[in-house]
Amino acid sequence: MVSTEAPILFTKVCELFILELMIRSWLHAEENKRQTLQKNDIATEITRMDIFDFLVDIVPRDEVAALGGTVAHLELMI
Repeated sequence: MVSTEAPILFTKVCELFILELMIRSWLHAEENKRQTLQKNDIATEITRMDIFDFLVDIVPRDEVAALGGTVAHLELMI
């Protein structure tokens, strides 16, 4: 039945989505010669990749640098 398979499929899709975002963010952190993933790495990849366009309005950011479209500063919204 579809209803029994839907949660399993949705779980796998969420896992792959998070994995893709984290891999791209990790590569950005390595480009900046850091071993720690930061919020700005995730935000930069969201603004850099077209597939994450739906998250642009969700991720809080104060400034976007003029060169390269990278996020200069993020503010945590509580």
